Amino acid sequence: MKKIITTICLVLFCCPGMIPSSVAQTAEELERDGLAHFQKAYYEAIPGKDRTKADAEYVLAENAFQEAIRRKPDRVDPYLHLGRTYFVQKEFLKAVKAYEKALTVAPERKATYLQLASALDMAGDYQGAAEVLKELREQEKDEHSLRVLDELINRFEKRDKENGLKKKGGGKSP
Repeated sequence: MKKIITTICLVLFCCPGMIPSSVAQTAEELERDGLAHFQKAYYEAIPGKDRTKADAEYVLAENAFQEAIRRKPDRVDPYLHLGRTYFVQKEFLKAVKAYEKALTVAPERKATYLQLASALDMAGDYQGAAEVLKELREQEKDEHSLRVLDELINRFEKRDKENGLKKKGGGKSP
């Protein structure tokens, strides 16, 4: 038995790379690692047309953000990073869930409402996007921002109506 324990200790001491890195990392370190993987995918692999590397880096980023969330679920940034990771991969429904969770953690972050509305828009949920912007509108005081939000809400509601007409067969295609 002593031999086995000694061998395990020796392997772990001599080969620290065999220990999963996330075991010793804090949530913040995991988040930084996730960002590094996201950046490798988004800023290096995609422009270099290396889809295989990008996909692998996105998976590593996603795993790091999810582990950071698991360790500290009250931190908003990992949810936002996870949402962005899903969004750029066109996994809009997953992005919606991440942004919704971010809003439960930090409802005062106005930019998150816009990110959620954008993900809902891309997922084809125009009414959902309009509703999210209406929630944001309730918090907003700046007149210019209110006008912009009203315009966006109107656009989403119009798209929702047009989409409903198309589904019923009564609408014209654009």
